[in-house]
Amino acid sequence: MARLTAQAVKLLAQQLYDYALSDDAAESAARMVGAMATYSRRLETLTLTGLQPPFGYPTLIAEAERSLRSSKR
Repeated sequence: MARLTAQAVKLLAQQLYDYALSDDAAESAARMVGAMATYSRRLETLTLTGLQPPFGYPTLIAEAERSLRSSKR
């Protein structure tokens, strides 16, 4: 996998946000992105079936029902 460089981070910050990043900040951002990319590949190996996103429809319905029960007390 290609590694994101600090120079690439600096260019993106400048071109997308018109923001000048320091060398240290760009290096830190590049390392964070690299770590996230590495760990994101592991998500496929986890057994996450049955888990709902925190704001998925079933979760929202369950929370609404819980709130209704609490308000009737």
